[in-house]
Amino acid sequence: MNDLYRLAGHYLDRERGKGKASTTVEVYGHVLRGVLERLAARGVREPGDLTLAALNAFFEREAGRTAYGNGERPISRFALHHERTVLRGFLAYLSDRGLIAGNPAKAVDLGALRYTLKRPPSRQALLKLLSAPGPDPVGLRDRALFETLYSTGIRRAELCALDLADCDPAGMTLRVNEGKGKKDRLVPIGRKALTALRVYLMQSRPKLNPATVSLFVSQYGKRMHPMSVNDVFGRRCKQAGIDPPITPHLVRHACATHLLENGADVRHVQAILGHESLDTTALYTHLAPTHLAEVLARCHPRARLDAESFSL
Repeated sequence: MNDLYRLAGHYLDRERGKGKASTTVEVYGHVLRGVLERLAARGVREPGDLTLAALNAFFEREAGRTAYGNGERPISRFALHHERTVLRGFLAYLSDRGLIAGNPAKAVDLGALRYTLKRPPSRQALLKLLSAPGPDPVGLRDRALFETLYSTGIRRAELCALDLADCDPAGMTLRVNEGKGKKDRLVPIGRKALTALRVYLMQSRPKLNPATVSLFVSQYGKRMHPMSVNDVFGRRCKQAGIDPPITPHLVRHACATHLLENGADVRHVQAILGHESLDTTALYTHLAPTHLAEVLARCHPRARLDAESFSL
């Protein structure tokens, strides 16, 4: 184990001690270990090797790397920026400890990151994804996982953090503990998702030899990791011939968009998704401005005041 791996462990321990969500630290750790592994292959193994030139060369090579579930396409610009963000946090830790001078990751130029709104997957693509898993234990788990995400719109990390006790079939709700912003919320879950969950819990989960109270477990019986959920999506999309592939985040978009298109109140969708701002809900759901205008015209109190004044 080189010095950077050892120091990365100390850095992640510090982040946990600062109160960061365990799932966030796990994702950061996964990304950081992957980056350090690929840096080590290029001879970057000690803090002193982390120069701006070395990092620029590394990210230039990363821009052409393909990721699992991404076909032959290079990894996204969002993934590159996320890698730089994680590395920048680690290098700040090294700088604070006097192990490097400054933070060269801050000077790495990846270009401007433009957020392009992606349309949610079509209902046909979603149906193909939901139907892709077979009747084996892992297949039943995957079907329950897909149905739960589409029914509730919860985040990938929130799904992985669910325990058995968080599912209330009688009340048709899931309790999301310390979601984004460390806020708990109750999320309604539909009948199809509950049916898929019941089948998974009765016929599949016991065969996976669970060693945890986690609702969703890996094929080894451990709590599922957010990155392994990505792997599940990549594998099932490839199996079903879904291209471009569907991601957990796009299923969240689809849940919200389809709810609103079918007449759900924007505020209710905001509460289900756990958004602080209504603006974020509108961004996530890619609603056309005309749709939002219709909602505002129907629901805003100012419009009702005008209507009431004319009826006097």
